[in-house]
Amino acid sequence: MIRNYIKIAFRNLQRNRLYSFINIAGLTIGMAACLLVATVVIDDLSYDKQWKNAANIYRIITIDNSNKNAVDKSSSSFTGLGPSLKANFPQVSSYCRMNSHESRFKLGADKDGIKITGLFAEQSVWDMLDFTVVLGNPKTHVAGYKNLVITEKISNQYFGNADPIGKTIYDIPEYGKPAAYIITGVIKDIPSNTNLRADMLVLDDHNAEYNQLNKGEFGSFTQQYIMLKPGTSVAAFTNNVNNWYKQFIQGKKAGFTYEFQPITDVYLKSDFAAYQRVQGKMSNVYIFGGVAILLLLIACINFINLTTARALKRIAEVGIRKVLGAGKADLVAQFLFESIMFFFIAFAFGIFIYSVLLKPLESYLGYTLTLTLANNITMFSAICGVVLLISLLVGLYPALLLSGRLPVSSLKGSTGTQSGSGVLRKVLVVMQFSISVAVLICTIVVQKQLSFINNKDLGYDKNNLLRIDETSWGTKGDAFKQEVLKITGVQNASISTWYPSGGGGSMSTMVDDPHQKNSKLKITYIKADLDLAATLKLQLQKGRFLSSKFGSDAINADSLMEKDMAKLEEAQKVQPVLVTAYTANALDIKELNKKLISGSGLPVGIIKDFNNESLKIAMSPTFIMAGTKLNYGSMLVRVSPGTEKQILTQINELWKRFFPDKVFEYGWVNDLLQNQYKTELKLQQLFTLFSFLIAFLACIGLLGLATFTAEQRIKEIGIRKVLGASVTSITTLLTSDFVKLVLIAIVVASPLAWLGMNKWLQTYAYRIKPDISFVLIAGLIALVTALVAVSYQTIKAAIANPAKSLRSE
Repeated sequence: MIRNYIKIAFRNLQRNRLYSFINIAGLTIGMAACLLVATVVIDDLSYDKQWKNAANIYRIITIDNSNKNAVDKSSSSFTGLGPSLKANFPQVSSYCRMNSHESRFKLGADKDGIKITGLFAEQSVWDMLDFTVVLGNPKTHVAGYKNLVITEKISNQYFGNADPIGKTIYDIPEYGKPAAYIITGVIKDIPSNTNLRADMLVLDDHNAEYNQLNKGEFGSFTQQYIMLKPGTSVAAFTNNVNNWYKQFIQGKKAGFTYEFQPITDVYLKSDFAAYQRVQGKMSNVYIFGGVAILLLLIACINFINLTTARALKRIAEVGIRKVLGAGKADLVAQFLFESIMFFFIAFAFGIFIYSVLLKPLESYLGYTLTLTLANNITMFSAICGVVLLISLLVGLYPALLLSGRLPVSSLKGSTGTQSGSGVLRKVLVVMQFSISVAVLICTIVVQKQLSFINNKDLGYDKNNLLRIDETSWGTKGDAFKQEVLKITGVQNASISTWYPSGGGGSMSTMVDDPHQKNSKLKITYIKADLDLAATLKLQLQKGRFLSSKFGSDAINADSLMEKDMAKLEEAQKVQPVLVTAYTANALDIKELNKKLISGSGLPVGIIKDFNNESLKIAMSPTFIMAGTKLNYGSMLVRVSPGTEKQILTQINELWKRFFPDKVFEYGWVNDLLQNQYKTELKLQQLFTLFSFLIAFLACIGLLGLATFTAEQRIKEIGIRKVLGASVTSITTLLTSDFVKLVLIAIVVASPLAWLGMNKWLQTYAYRIKPDISFVLIAGLIALVTALVAVSYQTIKAAIANPAKSLRSE
């Protein structure tokens, strides 16, 4: 019986080559795209679930309660909080302060060193994360050094067959002297599906001061994790911790409260952590998961449409088989077998395309996917099961449609049941093009928002602005700056602890909101030398700029901090500052050169508003204060257009002369700003690709239906031509039904896409306002695409010789 099914299935596949090709091509493209997108989604959902203790590990989240108008969360907490929780709560089995970031190490002949991502942690990391040790005994800390545990990748890349254990290497710091690190072990490569992604562990013991929690609610912050004992109620534990903390600060109103975020949520649910190095978005998982389903859905719709459309051709076959004794179950089995065959042929081609495109996809994403069909047999088996189930479900309707006919009506060629399948086909075509139009609208909105972001006036000139990366200038900063200013083409330069795309400022404080009682405002301070405003080309609206003509405009804060903190605080209270127009309004600053009631600084000038943070973040009060002899920070250099290459060469030479032991690292501010929105750029690129794929799949389905319609109406077309109908009128007749379906799809898709993209735009403080033109553009593209898809077959049918079509019945 199975052999008979196979023969009939392959015979039908060969006999109807065009339809077979369209079906298989559509299913192949849909499956390959779906598998690639699904792999990314599954990998995203797997982050940090591989750790043995993952269910009990939590990141400490700090909530700043000073602002009643918004919830201000931070992924960092006081460095002493972890040890204090371990000491006061028996539910805490371990704590670890850890974070991953790039550092430079001398591992080869390159004097500039090699940039490697390290997971900076303490010895308790071994209690939490189950790394596999290959060489050495890294769990025993070697005193006197920072301990380094490298992965097999780094060991093979830089040490080859040599034993790296016990070797001492040095870092190349941004400031200070190089530190010695001793390699104590080699571990298997850390999987990439973790927010703690790294190529080595850097382990260090902390001093007693670092472990202390201050009752005055001040101190250093860092990212830290705790591990709770199995069975601990996190809600009850959170409540107990916050009650304990209130008592700990001796009856004061707590400025902070704490939450505990599961490590498995850190990657996808950390929108509040603006500068988390490895971060995804749950919204993207929903978007791409939805796209994967839609791609497969459209391919399945094509299959159902074409199969039911071809049903008329097989009515006589069904009647003959029933007369010869075939039962309904036999016929259903035959048609289901054909469906399975189509799906698994397409699946085989889809797997081939998947394997070819997987590496380019990983290169595009910038990291290796941990869970793929190639390395996970469970995932591959599950996918095979899903394909089998879908092939059965999709093939069931055509099978029941054909097998349920009476032999007499089948042999007569009656099409009584075809009207129902015709309505279904129309509904499915509307679904296909609704999806196409919706994705097109989304693509247009994302592209317009990106264009708006890149072209918005930020309040300063972002073009031809070079940023030299943060470094310790020591006593050479001013001298280096003066030499840079001598280079032909350099217009201005400024040393600053802030740079565009690097956050709001170098420090912040909370002050009373003059417009709202019992509420606070966060003031961000940008600290730089006196030339920052000129270098950024900020615009003065009232008062004056900070200037060297006024001796009190700039103070040596670094020196005062080391000598006398009290003097520094007093000096900053009356230190001249520039404020933005937004700040002047928010703090009700009506007079310049008048000391503020709260907050440090004496406003002497009001400048035009400028966006010192990402456009996702609303503008906030900002002060610019000047300092002299800044020990640490970036340098911003304004250059004349066309001189960039020459200036970079000369600055590099100057750098080698002033800082021979440091690496010259730089970036253009324009690129840094665009890099803030790399996720949105990739989203736009992917939406463009998805819209093309979805439109293509919808169109090849439409092409098949147009071909079938032309075949079914060939005699009608012949009669119309004999009676005098023109090619134009016949073409219009054949395409009008399809155009109506596409117009209905536009009406259905537009409000859904509109609502979805409005919600997405809410994540931006500064955003476009979608208008009807977006819908019209998407609709026009869909309509033209559909007309192109059906035009060949309709025109071909319209210009055919009627004598041939009417020659015989």
